[in-house]
Amino acid sequence: MGKRNFYYGWLIVGVAFFALFLNYGIRNTSTVLFKDVVKDIGVSRGAGSIPFTVMVALYAIGAPIVGKLIDKFGPSRILPTGLALAGLGLCLCSKISNLATFILFFGIIFGIGGNGIGLVPTNTAVASWFRRRMGLALGIASVGIGLGTVIIPPLTQWVLSTWGWRASFLFLGLLTSVSAIPAYLIMRKERDQRNINHLNDFPDNSGGIKRNLSDAPSVLPDGDWTLREALRSANLWKIFFSFVILVVALYGVLLHQVPYATDKGISKSMATLSVTVAGISSIAGRFFFGWLSDKTKTRKLAIYPAYIMVTIALVILIYIKNSLMLFAYAAVYGLGYAAYGPVLPAIVADIFGKKNMGSIFGAVTAGGAIGGAVGPYVTGLLYDLTGGYAYAWLLGIICSLISFALIASVKYPSRLKP
Repeated sequence: MGKRNFYYGWLIVGVAFFALFLNYGIRNTSTVLFKDVVKDIGVSRGAGSIPFTVMVALYAIGAPIVGKLIDKFGPSRILPTGLALAGLGLCLCSKISNLATFILFFGIIFGIGGNGIGLVPTNTAVASWFRRRMGLALGIASVGIGLGTVIIPPLTQWVLSTWGWRASFLFLGLLTSVSAIPAYLIMRKERDQRNINHLNDFPDNSGGIKRNLSDAPSVLPDGDWTLREALRSANLWKIFFSFVILVVALYGVLLHQVPYATDKGISKSMATLSVTVAGISSIAGRFFFGWLSDKTKTRKLAIYPAYIMVTIALVILIYIKNSLMLFAYAAVYGLGYAAYGPVLPAIVADIFGKKNMGSIFGAVTAGGAIGGAVGPYVTGLLYDLTGGYAYAWLLGIICSLISFALIASVKYPSRLKP
């Protein structure tokens, strides 16, 4: 029996996984450090929120720019540079002395670096190496988001309790900066290691095992679109607005679910634990939906169950009365929202090709950032106007249904294999 050769693309998946692990783990750690930072530098919580707003704004603005840079220079240059720059910003955060330095080091430097290790470069890097197992590969990489959210915040809390917030920023900065070295060493070999059979997910001599590419959706070689062509396509705008509207619902819930649960009489510890439950559930969801998207006739079919799950979860959220119902909501919600990480970029790659995926998916990601900025604000505004969250959760259900209608109307070009 022949010996199966290891396919180099899985190392690229590993780099993408760890980049997302750091990026989103650190973003979700901000709430752990926030109170201590604003207290020590003597600013209000409102003013102290400005660096985070700047970071999100830069993500929205920078995603299409990073996409164009990836199309020109390749993710092998952008991703390690993003790790180094993000790490530098975090290390400098250990020297914060006032609001201006907080905005500069965290909001701007870390914000720009975070674009280099976000969804656009990681998904583009992974998708360029896979076809038959692209959904699974993207799913494995996106597990880094959930795992980082589960692991990095408590680890940072331990550093904070032992040495303080400045040491916490330095710890996160060094971890991120050092990661740039192995990322560069792995990704710089891309051109040397890749061969024309890379879309099979294994080299031709992989143990004599024959891979049939016709069992999953795939793109024909001549199907690459430019960003300009994609912007004239109804498909791109349907995907864009579907993502904007969906993220309005998702991020509104993520920020406000703990206050809502405590308003319902659930303890703060149980409410906080529901966030962890959603994170753990999302890890399983990313594997499942990544695998499912490789099995469906067109990948958009794999995302339909996710809409059902998100809608059911929001209905449960409206009626929660105890911790058990809260955990049920969190488990279903985590499974549902996890789908968009691996499936959405795979849909973009299928329809528009991979040559210019960086800039095209960057445009879609900018829509997600817009939704992420609007969602929490609208949810909070509805609470202020009505004195509760019921209308906000109803809005989330409506957003989910509209987003589903848009994604369902996306038409796959005839160049896709049936």
